[in-house]
Amino acid sequence: MTVYTLSIVEGDVGRIPSGADIFSPGSPVAFEDLDPYTLVWLTEHGYEEPGRKVVVTPANGSLDGVRVIASRDVDL
Repeated sequence: MTVYTLSIVEGDVGRIPSGADIFSPGSPVAFEDLDPYTLVWLTEHGYEEPGRKVVVTPANGSLDGVRVIASRDVDL
């Protein structure tokens, strides 16, 4: 199993070298891989609001340059 950090962010995610939008083909984690508790967490923190993205990074990856709304580690 591998630990990743999911972060709900606002800003230009293209500037995060170690991260990928969870809905992009290059993401190491697919939205469909997430457990029900993580899906509830995403919803509670407003991941669907305009201007927000869910970024997947290696555990404790750097998110410099974007506003982080919330982060959570997942073990997949």
